Amino acid sequence: MTDRLTLSLWEEGQAHKAVSFLWKNAKEAVRDGKRMVAELRPETRSDAQNRHYHGLISQIAAHIGGDLADPDDAKRILISAFKIETQDVLADEWAKFGDLRMGRGLHKEIVVLGTQSRGFSKKLGAAFIEWLYAFGASHDVQFKAQEWK
Repeated sequence: MTDRLTLSLWEEGQAHKAVSFLWKNAKEAVRDGKRMVAELRPETRSDAQNRHYHGLISQIAAHIGGDLADPDDAKRILISAFKIETQDVLADEWAKFGDLRMGRGLHKEIVVLGTQSRGFSKKLGAAFIEWLYAFGASHDVQFKAQEWK
C-alpha cells in the first residue's frame, strides 16, 4: 500500500468498489500494526482544476519572475490578488474562508494566514482559472496548451 490513498466516489456501484478496495488496504495495514486515518468529505475543487491552475501558476512564475519566481510563493500571492479582485462577485464563496490575515512567524518573518486553494469549491476553482488566464494575458504570458493534464 502507498502512504496515501485518495478515492473519488461518484456513483453507487463504483463507490462500493472503491470503499471495498480501501477496506482491503486498511485491513492489511492495521493488521501490520499501522494506525490509519480514513476521511469522507464532499468534493471541493476537482483534481483536474487543481492540475490546471497549478500548471498556469508555474507558467506565470516562470514568465514574470521576481516575487512570483517561486511557484509556491506565486500561488499565495496570486490567490491573495484573486480574492481581493473577486471578493464582491464571489462573496458567498469567500465567506466560507474568513478573512485573509498576515502574521509574524516564530523567526519574525511575515506569514500569510487564511485562504488556501485546497478549500476552493468548484465554482472558486473555475473562477480562479479564468482569473489566472486574464492575469497572465495582461502580463504577456504565452500559456502552453494542456500543460496541466
